[in-house]
Amino acid sequence: MRNYAQARGRKIVREMQEASSSASPKRPLREEVMQLARTRAVDVILVQALDRLGAQLQDLNLTVAELEALGVAFVVPDQIDMSTPMGRIQAHLLSAVAEFKRELIRERVRAGLAEARASGKRLGRPNATRRLVHKGLSLIKQGMTYQDAAEQSSEHFHATARPQERQSRAAPDSRKTGR
Repeated sequence: MRNYAQARGRKIVREMQEASSSASPKRPLREEVMQLARTRAVDVILVQALDRLGAQLQDLNLTVAELEALGVAFVVPDQIDMSTPMGRIQAHLLSAVAEFKRELIRERVRAGLAEARASGKRLGRPNATRRLVHKGLSLIKQGMTYQDAAEQSSEHFHATARPQERQSRAAPDSRKTGR
């Protein structure tokens, strides 16, 4: 990337390496890059791969349209130059393929979960046993935090907290009516 910028006489303003998924809606580094473009601090954005800018076709199209309106070029070195018509069509095709792959994976996961349910497999965290929940609740009543009570009673925090919340919601009404 540095060689590409240097060969074209470009000054590198900022280098970033984002670890989050490109399909994730919360991507602070991507937003930072877009802010640099909006403030005209950059005139070209270089990315290592097309999917690093956006894995969803609609998101990528909107981002590229915004960059184009701002006069900022988007380039994947030695692959796509979004400042040309050929580069734009390549980006759209590759983005469509990436979205298709993600949908196939999602479909396979759902099919696998449905098959597991159909074969009688239990999915998710096991239910909390009554004995351990009561132990956790008694620790909470002694003044221990939910987290500490859950750890000490060998149960997950929510397995201890949920019954407590249900009890505390039901208890005031039953005390008032004398039931």
